[in-house]
Amino acid sequence: MLGSGVSKYRLFRWWRKTRTESQLSENDFAPKLRINRENDRVTLELLLVNDASVTAWVEEGKIVLTDLKVIWQTSIPPSQARREIRQNVRAHETLALDLARAIYHAAGRPQVISSCLICIDVRYRLGEEWFNRTLDTHKVEMAGPAVLGLCRSRWYEKKVRPSDRPA
Repeated sequence: MLGSGVSKYRLFRWWRKTRTESQLSENDFAPKLRINRENDRVTLELLLVNDASVTAWVEEGKIVLTDLKVIWQTSIPPSQARREIRQNVRAHETLALDLARAIYHAAGRPQVISSCLICIDVRYRLGEEWFNRTLDTHKVEMAGPAVLGLCRSRWYEKKVRPSDRPA
């Protein structure tokens, strides 16, 4: 049935080889940012969505702030925060983390309404390979540690993005 001298064994080996390679190169891990309003509490959540067929190890999230607009701060803003995550995200599951406190401290703990652009870089591992995934740039408005608003800002991406570091 298989012409041209191709045996079933060779065809099966070829199919199995291409299938395993595509599974390893498939990267369905996607961090997302959203505001969660629950009861009287408003949080800024980093969603780590793992649609891959393997468990992902998430190491950390690096947050970079620019264009910080604040009237009164209680400390000098470092404009960067590092959120250590160090958790597994199982296949086809989502992990939600609150980032409002990290952004509040990176902005210098402002006591009034503030706004800034943020860029988040998440470092994670699928199998034996390390990856970095950078979210789109967002503008965040906060009143102290409480989140007031979030919107995506595409035109500032080159200004905010952290330098690519080797994986």
